[in-house]
Amino acid sequence: MQRKWKIIFGGTLAVIVLVAVALQAFQGLEAELLEVHPRDIANTFKEEGKVISKVNLPIHALYGGKIIELHVEEGQQVKEGDILAVLSQEELAFQLRQLEGQLRSLQGEEEKTILEPLEPALKNQELLVEQARQDLETAKANLTRIEKLYATGGASKIAYEEALNAVKSAEINLEMQEETLSLLQKTYSPAGGTNEFYRGRKEALQAQIELLQYQLEACTVTAPVEGKVANLTARVGDLPTPGVPIMNIFQEGNYEIEVYLLADDVPGIAAGMEVALILEGSAPETIHSGTVKNIAPTAVETVSALGLAEQRVKVLVEPATSSAGDLFPGYKLDVEFTIDKRENELVVPKTTLFPSGEGDALWVVRNGKAEIQTVKTGFENDREVVIAEGLQEGDLVVLNPQLEGLKEGKKITGINAK
Repeated sequence: MQRKWKIIFGGTLAVIVLVAVALQAFQGLEAELLEVHPRDIANTFKEEGKVISKVNLPIHALYGGKIIELHVEEGQQVKEGDILAVLSQEELAFQLRQLEGQLRSLQGEEEKTILEPLEPALKNQELLVEQARQDLETAKANLTRIEKLYATGGASKIAYEEALNAVKSAEINLEMQEETLSLLQKTYSPAGGTNEFYRGRKEALQAQIELLQYQLEACTVTAPVEGKVANLTARVGDLPTPGVPIMNIFQEGNYEIEVYLLADDVPGIAAGMEVALILEGSAPETIHSGTVKNIAPTAVETVSALGLAEQRVKVLVEPATSSAGDLFPGYKLDVEFTIDKRENELVVPKTTLFPSGEGDALWVVRNGKAEIQTVKTGFENDREVVIAEGLQEGDLVVLNPQLEGLKEGKKITGINAK
């Protein structure tokens, strides 16, 4: 009796197994499939770019002086010629009055007829020559300081040129004072060069007066262009360093993208090439179009995040004005460059391929069953590849060639076509 039950149990279990196997064969294997249709494929790469303003002018004080008035604040819109800040003028005004007094005194002295040797005048002119020498040394010291700042980006080209001009003016003034002293030393009577003596002294004083007047005008800092105030560091009571920016003026909407490419990637880039601008941090990603505007002729050495020295070339990209309204200076974004592209090709992910014989193959589903299809590949990028031979439009490709249970002739069900 016990043996009979064992036989019945064994037979029932065998029937169950056979039914399960048959059911599994009938249901087939679930696989995720890709229905192949012609589309475009491109070889692209991305680099981080930064939004900068085409017009972004540093504003600085040309000469030393305390800020007594500040007429703007961060983010304020200004027009060309608007007053931004006013520096103290008392010291310069005092020096100007001194020189104007000397000029008037000299003009009165010129009206007299000099009958005796000009010993007092010689002494005075010697003092003027010494003063001119001191002014030249001061101007040279200031130029040296500005040159160092300019070399490190701490001073603008305008500040450097102003310092250079100040040295030249001081050299000219010293030369004029020395020439005046030389003429004075040769003068022993009204007929011995008196006219040249006074003309030289008056010209020297007038040059100093004009220089002080220019400095006084520079104490009122005005906006060179219309724009918005940014990077405002000045405060009332500050003593700004000449040549160091106290603020910037930039123009909204007039932007471009600055991106540094590896030197090896530059040969595939050309002016006029269209690029995609992908704004970071937006959900969903905001994508703008842009055009390569300019490629620097030389590379610069930079250091990567890993501390490696790299040769990179600066490339400027101009965004499409109609679609870049949400870009602002300082924004970081990805710039996507397309260096090669194919259109209307049958494309599959590289992960669908596997080696077969001396070539490549992939799994396809025809008449509901899995088949191995050898293929010939063509153009590719990092993720996808063109199938030049072996596939036709509408073919179904198994996305996971390592799927467990996948074999030729296997029925494929539960299709999730992409």
